[in-house]
Amino acid sequence: MTQDLHHGGSEPIVYQTALPVSASQLRMLTELIREHRRNIGSRWRTAVPGRQAILALAWLRHDQRLLDLARANSTSASTIRRWGLEAIGLLAARAPRLDRVLARLAARGHTVVLVDGTLIPTRRRTGTANRPNYSGKHKHHGLNVQALTDTHGRLLWLSPPLPGKTADITAARRHRLLDRLHHHGLAAIADKGYQGWHKDLRHQTGRDQIVLTPYKAETNRPVTSAQQTTNTILNGVRRAVETGFATLKTWRILNKLRLHTRHASTLLRALLTLIQHEQHPLTTPTQPHH
Repeated sequence: MTQDLHHGGSEPIVYQTALPVSASQLRMLTELIREHRRNIGSRWRTAVPGRQAILALAWLRHDQRLLDLARANSTSASTIRRWGLEAIGLLAARAPRLDRVLARLAARGHTVVLVDGTLIPTRRRTGTANRPNYSGKHKHHGLNVQALTDTHGRLLWLSPPLPGKTADITAARRHRLLDRLHHHGLAAIADKGYQGWHKDLRHQTGRDQIVLTPYKAETNRPVTSAQQTTNTILNGVRRAVETGFATLKTWRILNKLRLHTRHASTLLRALLTLIQHEQHPLTTPTQPHH
């Protein structure tokens, strides 16, 4: 991986930096690009598939500026952007679908998943269309993303992003998570933001669904010592989902998303594919598929 800077003269100064991705991830993406070029009958390009894969991974992992990548590789920023979007599209096509994830979990005897949401920061853009992306809770613009993990913190699924103003429980309802979990006989563990979620199915169909959330103190009704102990246990279990989000956010392109939000869903699915590729196949409920 290289980056360049002008220093006095017209020739760029190029330095090397480590790219913290596995050889397995690089090989997978290289093969996807090579197969894609063969399928579309692509003519010769400046970068071979392996080089395109390295540039795409540098963009995703380091949030490397496209102009820096371009100048260090004797091409244009628009070309680097095109190669990167092509790569994330190929990766996203292999991301697992929610219903398949839940079916495999149930088939392997799992009974519970962890549910939580996070905000992916975005650039503040002018215009009324960007106003729904402002999160009053986090005090900046972003996109709400729901995630499912197992009790070990392995990412199982990421939702399509919603505007940042969307509350977690509202986002879960829009993605119909509760109904899908119930269909596969899975319970959910979530934080206080999902309190009352379990009542949705009862109101709609008369069925019950287990959603474990911490107790919340109410006016004139403080949390009892037994409830505090329960909260401590649940919070200990829920730390696993934070591990999942921490793994996701090692991909620094999510530090502040500069891509147009229309690419956000594809990007998240691509990152999920890369993350799951490193998860142990015997313990991971989902495998990449075409």
